[in-house]
Amino acid sequence: MRIPIDDPNAVKKHIDDLIKERVAIAPDVVDLVFDDMADDMQTRSMMHLTNNMSVLTGLLRSSITVDREYLRKEIGTNVEYAYGVEYGTSPHEVNSPVLIKTPDDAKGKWRYIGMHPGSDPKPYMRPAFNEVKNRFDEYILPYFE
Repeated sequence: MRIPIDDPNAVKKHIDDLIKERVAIAPDVVDLVFDDMADDMQTRSMMHLTNNMSVLTGLLRSSITVDREYLRKEIGTNVEYAYGVEYGTSPHEVNSPVLIKTPDDAKGKWRYIGMHPGSDPKPYMRPAFNEVKNRFDEYILPYFE
């Protein structure tokens, strides 16, 4: 399509049409970008669990999922102890055996302890979110190259 550059109305109409076309697809592109960001956050949170030695059975790591809706993504887990790993726990009673690992004993041993001394936080979701959240420009750029 050729636009006569000496006709200001034709140039303005062409630019307006291009803007409308780009704006019309913007939500769809943003949804794809959010998918990419959510997938990256999921992967990064799994890596943080592994790197901070929070993986005993792999259940928590494998339970991290992404729920996808248009322009809305939710990354999370349904494992009940996930919050305790992320934020730590205060001392509490335990009515079943607990696998206790130490830096000297990576495999750990099952022990009935009755009273758990609490655990330090081992964040995995928050660091993943922080690594991804401010990189929107990097995620969207490939869609416009």
